[in-house]
Amino acid sequence: MIQSDFMARPSYGAATQSRSRILFTVLLDYANEELDVEECSIEALRSQIQTHWQSDRRLIVRTKVRFLETLTKLIDSPLTADQIKESLRRFEDFLDILEDNRPNRSGSEVWHFTLNFWHSRLDRDANLRAFDQAWEIKRSPQSKPETVNPWVQICRDSLEAQHYQRLTTNPLTITDGFSFDVHELYVPLEIVERQEEEEERVYSIAQFLDHLEAKQRIAIVGEPGAGKTTLLQQIATWLINQNALPIWISLADLQGETLEQYLLNTWLKQATRKISVASELQESFAEQFRTGKVWLLLDAIDEMAIEASVALTSIARQLRGWISDAHIVLTCRSNVWDNGKNSLESFTTYQNLSFREQTGEFIDRWFQKNPELGDRLRQELNKPERKRIRDAVRNPLRLALMCRSWSLTQGALPNTKSTLYQQFAETIYAWKQDYFPTTPAQRQQLNYALGQVALRALSQSKTRFRLPDSFVQQAFGSAIDLMPLALQLGWLNQVATLGGEKIYAFYHSSFQEYFAAQAIDDWRFFFEDFAIFQSQWREVIFLWLGRTDLAIAQKESFIQALIEFDDRCGGFYSHRAFFLAASGLSEFPQSQKLDEIVIQLIQYRFGNETLAPIREAARIAVLQTDRQSAIAELEKFVSSTPDLFVRWTAAYTLGKTLDQANSYAVKAMIETLNEIENTTLKLNICDQLEKINPGNQIAAETLNSILDSTDSETSQRKAAYILGKNNLNLGKAISTLERLIESTQNSTLKLQAAENLIVLDEMNAIALSVLTALPTRTQPTSTKPPKTLNVERTIATLEQRLTEATDPINQRRLAYRLATLSPGHQSAIDVLLSLLLQPLPSLHKRIVENLKDVLLEEQLPLVVDRLKEAADSIEIYKLLWYCSERMNYRSFAQAWNQRPPNR
Repeated sequence: MIQSDFMARPSYGAATQSRSRILFTVLLDYANEELDVEECSIEALRSQIQTHWQSDRRLIVRTKVRFLETLTKLIDSPLTADQIKESLRRFEDFLDILEDNRPNRSGSEVWHFTLNFWHSRLDRDANLRAFDQAWEIKRSPQSKPETVNPWVQICRDSLEAQHYQRLTTNPLTITDGFSFDVHELYVPLEIVERQEEEEERVYSIAQFLDHLEAKQRIAIVGEPGAGKTTLLQQIATWLINQNALPIWISLADLQGETLEQYLLNTWLKQATRKISVASELQESFAEQFRTGKVWLLLDAIDEMAIEASVALTSIARQLRGWISDAHIVLTCRSNVWDNGKNSLESFTTYQNLSFREQTGEFIDRWFQKNPELGDRLRQELNKPERKRIRDAVRNPLRLALMCRSWSLTQGALPNTKSTLYQQFAETIYAWKQDYFPTTPAQRQQLNYALGQVALRALSQSKTRFRLPDSFVQQAFGSAIDLMPLALQLGWLNQVATLGGEKIYAFYHSSFQEYFAAQAIDDWRFFFEDFAIFQSQWREVIFLWLGRTDLAIAQKESFIQALIEFDDRCGGFYSHRAFFLAASGLSEFPQSQKLDEIVIQLIQYRFGNETLAPIREAARIAVLQTDRQSAIAELEKFVSSTPDLFVRWTAAYTLGKTLDQANSYAVKAMIETLNEIENTTLKLNICDQLEKINPGNQIAAETLNSILDSTDSETSQRKAAYILGKNNLNLGKAISTLERLIESTQNSTLKLQAAENLIVLDEMNAIALSVLTALPTRTQPTSTKPPKTLNVERTIATLEQRLTEATDPINQRRLAYRLATLSPGHQSAIDVLLSLLLQPLPSLHKRIVENLKDVLLEEQLPLVVDRLKEAADSIEIYKLLWYCSERMNYRSFAQAWNQRPPNR
């Protein structure tokens, strides 16, 4: 909640309503580009007040209060900073239409929130009426007797029928009675909210669940087996206890249906146990969405039966209409979520942190009936030579597999993900020998058959992770007699019935990828249909590189082919091939190219000349490549690079992300701190140094020195806050902030200091006196008549105005507005592309962002063809990179060369 815990009793009277309505109106008009003011005045604010329509009724805003002050002055209804903050608080705590997206609400000048409108963004009049009605209703609420909602029990029963508390490891252990419920084995992981610009915030599971209700759109991302589904199970349990309406949908089960079709037909029939669903029941169901109590729990976007590159866009387009009123929590693999422009980027994104000390707790839970066996595993894992596998099993699924293998064999530990899966597969056969005896020849034949099933499924989008019985039988071919054995052993499991036909799935998608990797004998397979650029093959490639039965020369040839790949279309895919090779080295650290690739990777990541998309791709690859090599090369890099800012950035990556408190990183940060004179930069370095090496004495001394020597009140505030939040000198931090509050004449700084102080001392009287004394002056309301919007007429008007417009700024605004109202409007797209090719550098960045918002998938080849000759422009390069991430390689190369690539 936006700083409401320490406020005096808030006012909901006419004056507050009037001011709040002004802010509500100006934000709506600004985001719709409908403000009736000079265009040059608005353009000056565009980079400072960033807005994005997540849906027709959800607006994302990122800005600072002072820019909102300026915006209200433009419409002749000025609001002060305090009045704007008060209005935002009323949006959240009174009208319940604002979601605060900031990870740290205190001490942050940046405001990042979502506004939920009652009606379409285009229906201005209806939204203003709804605003007034909602305010009046809230001021005089009617008490209503509480009634039991029958849908609560329906949703509860549906979840139980789906066995939502079952662990993913159970299908392979259930036959001998060895299985767990989530609560028996679940070890809470810390959860991090991913942020691009602001400091990431880490939550415990309890904090995350307490924070959950404030968000309407949540994504949980991570690598395979990272605990995404398990966290979704915890959310489902919490929602049941809150009497909410959780609906679990495994997205692979859609099988071509839209979410609306699936909900109104498949799910509703199953949940109510009816053969057919009456329209009245469907209406009652849809009404639950409008109450805001429905939570759609959408598991595994990456397993949908469509290309991963369009899966996110498909889901985004389906979260409209009555469905958009639901809270959405979805899970997705990182490589799909992070693959270029994300249509769901406005979702608040969380990620499970890997096991750290929890590894031991998980092992203790697994071996609770045989603690001595668990102790021996922990001792083996703690040996120095086991560091690589110790890192690998920080992943919950892989740790569970290793525990099961250890309990059965107590044998040698593997060194890579691939050998871990191989070991587990071998132990499954040995462990179930008494139940389902197999010969070595049968195992080999079954593994081969499963590999063929996995390969064929991954090659076809419609059957990728949900496999019809007819498809499986065809894939087994002459080995069809082994199919019952695959079901008995748990490699395949029936998960549904569709049209009377059984639907199967591998017990976990990771094993489908493992078996597929085992079935590939030649590295050239990955180039046949350019699988190297398709997300569904990424894990298969890594598991293939980790195989111990392949000749080293095979893997070396593959790595060589990747780093030498010439895409003949601007180098976009050549870079992607290189980064794939770099990431794959985590499974193949023996490569002779290891040092060469990692050195180049670090240059891409931290080089001053690297373009932004390449640098971002390199950042991800640095985290995925062989960790020991990356650490070693970064240690050399930070010790030798002369560029202070590059050294600083690289040292932070080394010491915070790759190797906490790395001595080379700490030394480099201290050297940079000593060489830089700028106080603001010194403060930032001290803050980061504390994250790398908590309690660092030099950081503490520097902060104290700044406090004692600087005359800048802003620097004093920042230094005191950093000292206090890192517990370096809490007493001095508090006294400094108290002094600033009492002495400063700057009202903004006074408020910032009070917000900082509340974080350090939550009952501080001086801070509370500031935060509870915000003024509530009355401002006149706007006398402008309300606007109504007829979409068809507006489109026609915009088309005419765009034809007549000659000023580039006005052309951009009109074209973007037109393409927003009429998705894919070709004339509007043509105008934006033409402007991008003109020498208008001040407009290029905004035009590129506009195009990313409005382009349709089928228009991307046109963009490539039109812009390829201007790829040396930074902003155009970014747009082309965006296209390369959304298009398959053949289509991009054909658009670039006007002919398909040869290979």
